[in-house]
Amino acid sequence: MEVNNQKRRDFVLKLAKLAGALSAVVYAPQVIAKNGSALIKSIAINSGRNQQRVVIELDSSIEHKLFTLSAPERIVLDLKKARTAGTIKLNPNRPKTLISKLRYATRNENDLRIVLDMAHKTKATTKLTKANGKYRLEVILVDNGAKAAVVAAKPAQKRVTSSKAVGRSRRKFVVAIDPGHGGHDSGAVGKNGTYEKDVVLQIARRLKKRVDSTKGMEAFLTRDSDKYLTLRKRIEKARANNADLFISVHADANKNNSVRGSSVYILSEKGASSEMAYWLAKNENETDVRMAGATLDTDNRVLSQVLLDLTQSAAIDDSLGLAQEVLSELGSVNRLARKGVESANFGVLRSPDIPSMLVETAFISNPQEEKKLRTAKYQNQLAEAVYRGIRRYKVALEQRDPRYADLNADEVSMS
Repeated sequence: MEVNNQKRRDFVLKLAKLAGALSAVVYAPQVIAKNGSALIKSIAINSGRNQQRVVIELDSSIEHKLFTLSAPERIVLDLKKARTAGTIKLNPNRPKTLISKLRYATRNENDLRIVLDMAHKTKATTKLTKANGKYRLEVILVDNGAKAAVVAAKPAQKRVTSSKAVGRSRRKFVVAIDPGHGGHDSGAVGKNGTYEKDVVLQIARRLKKRVDSTKGMEAFLTRDSDKYLTLRKRIEKARANNADLFISVHADANKNNSVRGSSVYILSEKGASSEMAYWLAKNENETDVRMAGATLDTDNRVLSQVLLDLTQSAAIDDSLGLAQEVLSELGSVNRLARKGVESANFGVLRSPDIPSMLVETAFISNPQEEKKLRTAKYQNQLAEAVYRGIRRYKVALEQRDPRYADLNADEVSMS
């Protein structure tokens, strides 16, 4: 087991050296090429009068889907069977730009999602053309103007408010918060004797308080004291409480105490997204086996069938959306150990129909981060970042599913 942990730690160190501060250069994800996948050769932003175009050069035709999200304004482009290479450069000083940020993520192993954060409400269309054997996909963005956006938003605000009475009859949006480890399983231990199990419980309590303070939402803790729970028991508690989300809170460790940063993980139907993700999941899962005296393989005979179900696939898609929002917010309070969401076969995330993620808040093995993790101020900052990510995800969910739209206009504001 120590050999496995050493491999994981060494790999984390290599990744940390590659990690840098967020900038105007977005590094394209390294997606494993599969048969029939389209290669994205380049992405450029072209500006014109009252409009911008995102021009994507491809080596073949591609199936795509475009949709928009509000509060905040975003335009989402899903590319089926796509891979990219190189870098995407955005000029942060471009005058009157409609696009404030460009993000991306892999979906379903070989699909790609591109998200454009917009300055305000913008009309978007796509056009796919072929010339001289080359393919070009354009996302055409037309500026409706800030005033038009405000006027257009008023009817929607009224509609949400008019459903207020109906919303009160709906159940609350439930967030399951799982403080990792506990009891005889201390988790990682910092140089100054800080136990992971204690720190993550404090962060989880602060996150719960923040969620509970929001109308239409409530949270519960899988453990609210220093006690040990099996991974299976944590999942069962989430399901028993009809959780809409499951968030497991941890603090990472590395043999090299200079390694630092936050990261977010989701369940993978197949292999881990990186060796680091593999070793982390393996370590967390084996800890549960050692402590509980049970084997995960027995449970996997049933779970393997569940993982093939479409419900699980949908939950993983939602988990990715949730994790992206939370990771983005964590980047505002701490550097990121990884620039994107990682995936692996975490036992604690194996709920077949609940979007789930595991948050590594910081490296408790780093003296500076350990010191900060012990303070109420930093614990609150981390809890607030995760909370903001949850809210952004919930707002997006409300656009797709009216069952979750039970808050009035002021309450869904992301200001």
